[in-house]
Amino acid sequence: MLWEKTRSEEQSLKELLQVCLKCHRLAPFCNYNGNTFVTIVKTLLTDMLNEMPAEKAQILRSVVGHIVAGTATDIEEKQLDEMLKTLDK
Repeated sequence: MLWEKTRSEEQSLKELLQVCLKCHRLAPFCNYNGNTFVTIVKTLLTDMLNEMPAEKAQILRSVVGHIVAGTATDIEEKQLDEMLKTLDK
């Protein structure tokens, strides 16, 4: 299974989002695959989100949720790229 194969590897946030999106699409559970993998990502980001200003943290929560669920727009993808650039500084 993809999750078992990659879960212990060090990954960038973008890589993690792609793995969770792929796992979501593989639909390993009968129901709520999107919610499961979105929750995993948000849980892993808890410390980072708590250190961010509330507005930026909410935007990031929303964007990563949409990316993992496969519903992100091009604008949201660009928002994520911009946020990641500022986090790397």
